[in-house]
Amino acid sequence: MSSPPTAATDTGSEPDDVRPSPRLPFALRRPRWVLVLGLLFLIVTGALAGGASSVLKNGGFDDPNSDSAFAANLIAQKFPAAQPNLVLVVRNDDGPVDTAAETGRRVLATLAGERDAQLVGSYFAGGDPSLRSKDGHSALTLVHAAGDEDAVGRTTSRLHDRLAKADGPVTVRFGGLAQINNDLTEQTDNDVALSELIALPLTLILLFFVFRGLIAALLPVLVGVLSISGSLAFLYGLGQTISVSVFSVNLITALGLGLAVDYSLLIVSRYREERSRGLAGPEAILATLRTAGRTVIFSGVIVAAVLTTLLVFRQYFLSSFAYAGVAVVAITLLCVLFPLPAALLLLGDRIDKWSFAKPRPERPAEEDRMWGRIAGATMRRPGLFGLLVVVLLAVLAVPIFGAQFGVPDERALPQGTESRVVTDVVRTQFTGDTEAALSVVSPDWPGGSGDLAGYAAKLSEVPHVTGVASAAGQFVQGRQVGPAGPGSSSGGATLLQVNHDVEPFSTDGEQLVQAVRAVPVPGDHRVAVGGLPAQYLDVTASIGDRLPLGVGLAALLTFLLLGAATGSILLPIKAVVCNVLGLLAVLGAMVWVFQDGHLADLFGVTPAPIAVTIPVLLLVIAYALSMDYEMFLLSRIKESFDETGDPVLSVRKGLGGSGPIISAAAAILAVSFFSTAISGVSLAKLFGIGTGLAVLVDALLIRGVLVPAFLKIAGRAAWWVPPAVQKLTDRISGTVGHR
Repeated sequence: MSSPPTAATDTGSEPDDVRPSPRLPFALRRPRWVLVLGLLFLIVTGALAGGASSVLKNGGFDDPNSDSAFAANLIAQKFPAAQPNLVLVVRNDDGPVDTAAETGRRVLATLAGERDAQLVGSYFAGGDPSLRSKDGHSALTLVHAAGDEDAVGRTTSRLHDRLAKADGPVTVRFGGLAQINNDLTEQTDNDVALSELIALPLTLILLFFVFRGLIAALLPVLVGVLSISGSLAFLYGLGQTISVSVFSVNLITALGLGLAVDYSLLIVSRYREERSRGLAGPEAILATLRTAGRTVIFSGVIVAAVLTTLLVFRQYFLSSFAYAGVAVVAITLLCVLFPLPAALLLLGDRIDKWSFAKPRPERPAEEDRMWGRIAGATMRRPGLFGLLVVVLLAVLAVPIFGAQFGVPDERALPQGTESRVVTDVVRTQFTGDTEAALSVVSPDWPGGSGDLAGYAAKLSEVPHVTGVASAAGQFVQGRQVGPAGPGSSSGGATLLQVNHDVEPFSTDGEQLVQAVRAVPVPGDHRVAVGGLPAQYLDVTASIGDRLPLGVGLAALLTFLLLGAATGSILLPIKAVVCNVLGLLAVLGAMVWVFQDGHLADLFGVTPAPIAVTIPVLLLVIAYALSMDYEMFLLSRIKESFDETGDPVLSVRKGLGGSGPIISAAAAILAVSFFSTAISGVSLAKLFGIGTGLAVLVDALLIRGVLVPAFLKIAGRAAWWVPPAVQKLTDRISGTVGHR
């Protein structure tokens, strides 16, 4: 092997820079082969990625082991007619809906020919007055589409294509849970495509100004494309075997591009820095991988480890994001550690082609750059600046105390969406709300049992219960007021419908479910309580039960991995406390907007209880990303501390050197997440805006103020570590640094 080229001779030409050497990593020995493999990877995964949405599912918010989930499954098997999931509204704007009887007959005939759909009830098949609107212009047809979520979606789409149309003043519109899910899927697919169209050009523009050149700016985008394509292909394969949420696509596009920018920015910036010090070719890249590469590996491991804590929750909506997130991190790391170094080696000086950067021979020392001066100002009054930031974050967190949680409904969709319009019509124009009723079902209680009447009477005496319909009769306030309704008994199982007058997603709804479940059940019969209030109670209880485990694991993993990376005991504790404070502030801001309705018109959302799974998701993703920047900053500060031994100077040098990278990466990552603000689905909008805001709060307030303030107050104690632990961290650091 020839002697290492110098900066003056590194022109990007091939011979000396890329000559094979057994002592170099494969990416530097065979850079062209690595790039060819990357291209093949993109072609293969790109062909699979397009089919990802077809195997992903809506829903996944329920705990499959919960009482309400058992009730829903039993009702679907034994009493499908009691659980309509598709609502058709026939409306005549010019007169009574009775004059649209021909349209009604066409609807019934089409449903009769659909084997996967069962008619539950229709105004045009019996004239039930409860299925005719108050204004007389609309009529309902209730349908149960059978099968899992995918089968229900396909059946709904077929029926929609054949029936949902306008015939003059007469229209047929679809609603119900099945159509809401279809609308959510369609809206999500459209939003993801539009979000990418917005995020990619904006990211490229920002990268152009950050790197001050086009070639360097294109590298992170190419890494992001590889990461997103590979992750979507992974979801396509995973979705063939297990249930995966369609909303995980939003995470892949935002996180894939964001991490690609973060890690590429760190690698390319450090590579340029090593070249400015006189290194070139493989030597510059090896020096980059020993420093920035080590940071990237530790950062990726921490992010992936935190994301895996979502697996402790039983809802596949949350576990899907663990799979998607780990896939994104792993593929991004591979791309940053193999194709990116290979591209840098082949480009050489050409990385600065088409650059508007002006040479700065007398660039200020790191401690004298803008972020270094900010750190210095903060450390002159660490208590004051730290207190101001803590008070600001605490004020932003106040709305959390009034937070209300629920499960997603039609309000997650934009106004004017078909299923949302139908739901509003049903609620305002028709009497009764069977969707909000509680369903009490037993698999081993024949409808003719004598003790069923007594149980139904007891249920009707529960506060806020307005009536109970059962196979033993209809009951109000403990007295039978009518005969048994049809379809309340099937194959040894029985169903009781408990009507009430409370808001399903509320404290009153929770208390109602608890009171119904507390009613003694005669004999040894098993009884399960389902319906919206029960679903809400069970989902919140399930997440609440598992949340301490998830939080504990995230904190433990952070402590171990960040401690191993920095060789400190106090710094991981500080990281957890500061990051939690920042995340609570962001969650409070989201409650203020999305629940309380402040600025709701600006963001285009309908105020509603926060979907209980979204805060968990937001907190985990944002916490993982905050550890990303924590690692970027602390690794640079530790590097300076090891060189100087000065705790104050090392903070100024570390923040001065890493601050521009962190702020630029945070701005670009925030753009990636903020691009989901165009989404019509409020769940995605809340997640994107909240995560983007969390990234900015973390980069500007926590990294820029709280970290320097803490390190100034703690002094050398911040870096203390027991000798035995020091040996272990040195061994880990050496292994990772020379990988």
